[in-house]
Amino acid sequence: MQISITSDIDRAIKNLSKVQHKQIPFAASQTLNDLAIDSQKALKAQAVKKLDRPTKQTLNAFKVKRSSKNNLVSEVFIVDWAWKYLKYQIQGGIRRASNKQIGVPVNARLNKHGNIPGRRKGLVKKKKQFIATIKGISGVWERVGRGGKQLKLVVAFEDKVEYSKRFEFHKVVQGVVKNKFNKHFSKRLGAALASAF
Repeated sequence: MQISITSDIDRAIKNLSKVQHKQIPFAASQTLNDLAIDSQKALKAQAVKKLDRPTKQTLNAFKVKRSSKNNLVSEVFIVDWAWKYLKYQIQGGIRRASNKQIGVPVNARLNKHGNIPGRRKGLVKKKKQFIATIKGISGVWERVGRGGKQLKLVVAFEDKVEYSKRFEFHKVVQGVVKNKFNKHFSKRLGAALASAF
């Protein structure tokens, strides 16, 4: 996502002298970077509130690309590997299985982040667990009770999972820009103008 504040800067510098105008790109670049970093912090804070126990890796997936006085654009973005799953929390929609079905925990033991531990090594975790389709339900089943005569669904296999929007990525960044632009730009411009004399 890109943050553009051209119109705000135009209004703020309307009455400056030519000498003062030379300081604008530097002040604008610093302001953009301030806003990007504030947005990154706000996104992390909102992720903790809106997402289900996000991991440290997920929180660190919000990155900043800084601007320079020759390129007055700063960016706040999500790294590609995290975007693959966060996009469903941001945009909503349907996640469809590609080459294999999606495993949805039903009675599985989860870690502190709400995930199945060691998922990459497979969903069958015990000797009493097995993959099967029983009464039309595909998934990982476990034999429980005396003699293992009863069955418990541990993980259900789904062809698709539907998500609703939970995390307002764009709204968070827009809010930071709206609420903090004037403060940051005034501070950075004041410092830049003071250094010009």
